[in-house]
Amino acid sequence: MDYIIRRATKDDATSCYELVRRLAQHEGLDDYLQIDEATFIDAAFGDTPKFEIMVADLNGEIAGVVTYFHRFHIWFGENLIEIDDLFVRPSARGHGIGKRLLLAIGQLGKTENVHVKWTITTNNVRTIHMYRRMGVDYNPRGLCIWAPEDIPDAE
Repeated sequence: MDYIIRRATKDDATSCYELVRRLAQHEGLDDYLQIDEATFIDAAFGDTPKFEIMVADLNGEIAGVVTYFHRFHIWFGENLIEIDDLFVRPSARGHGIGKRLLLAIGQLGKTENVHVKWTITTNNVRTIHMYRRMGVDYNPRGLCIWAPEDIPDAE
């Protein structure tokens, strides 16, 4: 499976929104997804973007998406990158796309010398073990913190 990880463009916006919707459905949380497509697109690609997106592009089709934003973390007293959503289409799973999307965000954190933070459902044991092997500090309440010095170099 030949795919590339890249920053999303406005041309990807509809596919990205669809994958975020599919993630909400997959998690059984679609009732909580309040944002509509137009608001999502404006928030990501408008004059003052509220978040950023990276995608896994598989021959022109968006196979995976990760949404993230930069923010100040009060406890660290510094900026960090926070991952909001990460989702890979079921038909594209098993090829390392999710891990590569995560590593792409990790490389941003490493380059900027900031932590990367996200949460995971605590029953996702297989993924938690993978995160730990990648140097992620996992808190049993589902909080994941990746310190810049623990982020592996790009593959």
